[in-house]
Amino acid sequence: MSYQILSLKWRPLSFDQIIGQSHITQTLLNAISMNRLAQAFLFSGPRGVGKTTTARVLASTINKIDNYSNCLDIIEMDGASNRGIDEIREIRESVKFPPTSVQYKVYIIDEAHMLTDQAFNALLKTLEEPPPNVIFILATTDPQKMPQTILSRTQRYDFSRISVDSINERLQFILNEENIEFSDEALQLIAQKADGSMRDALSILDQVIAFSEKSISIDSISKAIGIISDDDMYELFYEIINNNIDKSIMLFHEILNSGISPSVFLDNFCSFLNNCMLIKINKNNSNIFLSKKIKSQILAQNSTTYLDCLRMLNITLNLSSRIKTISNPRISIEVLIAKLISMNPQISPKDTLVNNNQKSSSDNREAMSEKESNNPVKEDVSSDDKNNNQVDEDKTEEYKSEAFSQVKETKKINLDINTITSKWDQVLTKLDKKNSKISSFVEESTPLKIDNNKLILSVDGGNSFIKKVLEADKEIIIDVIKNVCEAIVDIEVVLTKLDKKEDSNQTKKEGDEKEHPLLEDAIKIFNGKVIS
Repeated sequence: MSYQILSLKWRPLSFDQIIGQSHITQTLLNAISMNRLAQAFLFSGPRGVGKTTTARVLASTINKIDNYSNCLDIIEMDGASNRGIDEIREIRESVKFPPTSVQYKVYIIDEAHMLTDQAFNALLKTLEEPPPNVIFILATTDPQKMPQTILSRTQRYDFSRISVDSINERLQFILNEENIEFSDEALQLIAQKADGSMRDALSILDQVIAFSEKSISIDSISKAIGIISDDDMYELFYEIINNNIDKSIMLFHEILNSGISPSVFLDNFCSFLNNCMLIKINKNNSNIFLSKKIKSQILAQNSTTYLDCLRMLNITLNLSSRIKTISNPRISIEVLIAKLISMNPQISPKDTLVNNNQKSSSDNREAMSEKESNNPVKEDVSSDDKNNNQVDEDKTEEYKSEAFSQVKETKKINLDINTITSKWDQVLTKLDKKNSKISSFVEESTPLKIDNNKLILSVDGGNSFIKKVLEADKEIIIDVIKNVCEAIVDIEVVLTKLDKKEDSNQTKKEGDEKEHPLLEDAIKIFNGKVIS
């Protein structure tokens, strides 16, 4: 007997064998038991999640047979290869004849969205008023391509991606029945890479079994199909966000040397970064196909926000879209890794200037050494500053003044805060033309005061991410202020909370928000209240 692939050998024959779609199987079973079964169904969802299988099981169940393939009254056709009006006319003619051996004649049309407009039109009347002993089941991966006239005549069931745990459990059952040894980590990896598709998981498993014979491991999976484990992806991600460029590039080389192509690496890295972003947004997101261990490790990286992951993902996607046209993709990915580390908000130009100052002055070295010995806050900070600003503890006045001393000299004018605020709109306009990203962050800050030729920018609400961005790109802001105000000032960014005494403008803004009509509607809808 010829070999039968796993996806066919272990295809479900009853509703209890269908995994991950309990919301559909339970509804269909109830409809059958209550004799409230529709005459036309639309099964929609991603590939490999059980649409056609459920259609076959439904046809077998209502006809009380064990296997649909032995029944001539269950007719299955492929909408991609039988998409014309002639095939639909044949169906219209055949429905006139009652079933020969069972109660219902069932027509299963797979990939139904591939039918032509003429075929759909020919099917309309039959779908709306089929004979009492005829049931239509349309399956599609693209329901948006179906005409509304068809959708309105069918009972729609949306299939969801199958969870990693459900796929893993099914793979374990199959391998135990097949007497094949496996590691839990290997099956977890296959389940994750299947991307919610049971059929894809079984296809990967088939290929790995052919490669590794009687034992499945992480190593055999990587060699057989070029899958990068999430542990390897996380290790690379961890080194990047911790600014270790040497270790990051070394890990990338190890992955490539294992037989992974640059394009496959980028695809895997993009998927991993996307999952990181989704985890940072909502750790309970059911669409994240990562193990609990990796999820917890990503969540533990408190210094990295979803915006950091988003920026990394954007840069990586840009290279991924061009990788096939690049003659040396290996170098391009090395540059990508260096770029991801350089854009990390943990590294700022100010830090580089401070490090240079340490090398140039023995006095500065002593000062730095004091600050690095668990004395991040300058002890003689004025009481005025203590009351009005939440100064970031790991930055000191010496650092900022020394970093500022490296800026090229230009004429200085005694500025006051009124001069800055009067021209602040001009600063934002010019900054937007020069760098719109930085401009959007500067708009979230407020010029607070000028102290010793230093502009204090207040970031309201304690948003540390905005503070990091402004500190990293402050030289651009300084340059724009110099052009607009014809003077140069250093910039210090502080985190402040909204205070009526400190900022009447913020108070007014807060009052306006409370009076916003959308807020009032939201309170009525959710029966809520405003918390000050």
